[in-house]
Amino acid sequence: MGSTPSTYIDAMRTVLVHPFGNENVRQTLTALSEHGQLSAFVTAIGWTDSEALPWLRSARSLVERRLFPMIEDHQLHVTPASELVRNLLLRAQPPAIRRLGSGSGPLSAHWVAEQVQTKAVQSLGRLNQPTAVYGYSTFASRVFKAARERDMETILEVPHVHWATTRSWAAQLESRAPGWAVTARQDLVRNKVHAMEDLELSLATRLISPSAQVTKSLRAAGVNSHIVEIPYGCPDVSPGQTPLNWDGKGPLKVLFVGRIVGMKGIADVVSAAKALSSAVHVTAIGQLPGETFPALEDMLGAVDYRGTMPRSEILQEMRRHHVLLLPSLVEGRSLAALEGLSQGLPEVVTAGSGVEDLVAQGAGTVVERFAPEQIIAELHRFLDDPGLVEERSAKALEIARASGWGPFREGTAQFLQQIGGGVRGQ
Repeated sequence: MGSTPSTYIDAMRTVLVHPFGNENVRQTLTALSEHGQLSAFVTAIGWTDSEALPWLRSARSLVERRLFPMIEDHQLHVTPASELVRNLLLRAQPPAIRRLGSGSGPLSAHWVAEQVQTKAVQSLGRLNQPTAVYGYSTFASRVFKAARERDMETILEVPHVHWATTRSWAAQLESRAPGWAVTARQDLVRNKVHAMEDLELSLATRLISPSAQVTKSLRAAGVNSHIVEIPYGCPDVSPGQTPLNWDGKGPLKVLFVGRIVGMKGIADVVSAAKALSSAVHVTAIGQLPGETFPALEDMLGAVDYRGTMPRSEILQEMRRHHVLLLPSLVEGRSLAALEGLSQGLPEVVTAGSGVEDLVAQGAGTVVERFAPEQIIAELHRFLDDPGLVEERSAKALEIARASGWGPFREGTAQFLQQIGGGVRGQ
């Protein structure tokens, strides 16, 4: 599927830059394409149609995540070498090799982002007079600098809270769940990534925030730039999707989706799994840290770890479970939680997940951070009343239907239209 004809005269000609392509990136691409506002998408690896799937079966997960059917082939600009290397490293043994491509390793996501930015800077001079660069936090400083030199708009989407807020929660992790502090050491001290974030914020002419807590963290850090808040949405609910249910027989199936790190609250997931081991089966899906340590080995013995999966398979797994558990300390607006709602999965989350506004409407419970006893109590409620699964699942589907991605796409397109001063075509 290609882009549709422009609905705006003199639309913004936007170059969108992201090394990977998360769901929020895909939704922005769809919005820009539908409204004729996309000049180019610069990324590491990507395809615009599914013809790559048959001959790359061994890398199906990677291909599915990097498939962008909403744009035209000529709009896609890739530089794949570094990302292919990183993916090989992340699957390597021993852990010492895996560390090279993870976290703050020399061949990590930021290394890939540097190659993508180099490609983007080169592209600015070859494209037909782009008027704006749309980038993402920690992945845009160099291309923003080049764009400002060309007097272009620089729009920064900030998917996560400011690093100063993250650092304060990392400090609490160090004292309250010390076994997992090793996975947050890059957050504990100011480093080059934080300096990069600050530079991006200073170079951005406009900011987009996905949640109130992201906006609050930016203001607390003294960021006075223009910020527009456009919340991320839930995926479409499948036609005919019915609420999940549980008859109380067998274990309560609890799912965690996210990176296996301390800042995602994994210590509390492990505590709950151990406390309710005879009544609850906890499954974890996500990328492991680049090193082994006692707390990680303990987790692997306490939960059913499934590795990483394509998004389509994760959605299927969500429908096979009864509760989604996401006790994040801090993030922007959890895409996993939004996906869980779209599958009718009741949720137990923290305010740190950034989706507490939706979950609190009846789809689940919001617990405090570092409060495994509250998580255990909430899971006990399902064990004591199995019908609660269906009740909250029905509410989750209702919330998801009312909180889709449509408003995000339209809000983004309108925001760019206002910047460019475009007028609606006839």
